[in-house]
Amino acid sequence: MTDSTAPATSGHVVVLSGDLFFGMRIRTTLKGMGYAGTIVTGAPAFAAAMREEDVVLGIVDFNRPVDWTAIAPGSYDVPVIAFGSHTDVEGFRAAKAAGVARTVSNGAFSEQLPALLERYSRR
Repeated sequence: MTDSTAPATSGHVVVLSGDLFFGMRIRTTLKGMGYAGTIVTGAPAFAAAMREEDVVLGIVDFNRPVDWTAIAPGSYDVPVIAFGSHTDVEGFRAAKAAGVARTVSNGAFSEQLPALLERYSRR
């Protein structure tokens, strides 16, 4: 028997984050909006997961160091968005130079995650 109250899956979102607590908050939001989510902690796992067939969006947390070359955000068929501290100017520059579709501060990401999912995911 299926749960008729559960939303249909709208696709898979891959999240690169070393913050387990925040990663779980993201996963909860994804689930509530009907997305499946995978949280990974390293660039190789992110790159591999982004190549899966049902992926509709990638999300990168750059509050910790990110190897932008290894994750190559501009090389996927789906957008990648990134978030980090509003004071990390170099982090924002590096993310944009690597090819992310959108960068936002931590606060904006928390407040706007549902809208960002709707705007950037490739359903």
